[in-house]
Amino acid sequence: MRLRVDLIPRPPYGESAVVLIDVLRATTSIAILLELGAREVWVTPRVSTARQAARDGDLLLGEREGIPPEGFHYGTSPVELSKLDVKGRRIFYTSDNLPVALEKIAYRGRVYLAGFRNAATLVDNLVKDETDSVAVVCAGFRGAEALDDALAAGFIARSLRLRLGADLSLGDAARLAASLLDAYANPVDGLWASASGRFLNRLGYGDDLALASLIDAGQVLPVLDKVRKVEGVPLYRFVPRA
Repeated sequence: MRLRVDLIPRPPYGESAVVLIDVLRATTSIAILLELGAREVWVTPRVSTARQAARDGDLLLGEREGIPPEGFHYGTSPVELSKLDVKGRRIFYTSDNLPVALEKIAYRGRVYLAGFRNAATLVDNLVKDETDSVAVVCAGFRGAEALDDALAAGFIARSLRLRLGADLSLGDAARLAASLLDAYANPVDGLWASASGRFLNRLGYGDDLALASLIDAGQVLPVLDKVRKVEGVPLYRFVPRA
């Protein structure tokens, strides 16, 4: 297996399976929603598109600079979302970084959402599928590299190396990301040190950092299974990997 890590999206990705990381908070929150039984989560870059696409009974979840947009049911705090009853619900979701990354990769192949909580499930699936090439892509924070995403990417790289040994070929960025774990043996310390973590803590969402840092706390792997457009704006549907 060949493993590439991009600290911000740098397409193209060819035939690689893409693992997209926005650990604070989108990929953590979406995994939790699907763990709780949500039927599907549609991710879109625009607040107006989420409102337009939603129907009666659907949930609108989103944030702009950490704050829920007007008219949305809830924000994107994984701590808050973990308390909801979403079983069987369809969800429309928008945030600052994940939708932008999805647009940049412009990819309709295998796309997974991952973080610390489902890293083991991701690794199991990549190994079981005998995946030849994997691109772990960090969403970043406000267009720049993000320590929290890089740590999660490094954790995935190290987990794959432990599983595959010499059968894994690591690019330099993958080695760099994995080496960050030497500085932050406890992931939550790295999340607190990150720009994303400091920003969320200032808004009163410090508990989200602790939840997002939990390793293998969930077993659901969100996978992209459909892309559609509403007036030219993309919506990406994620469901649990079967």
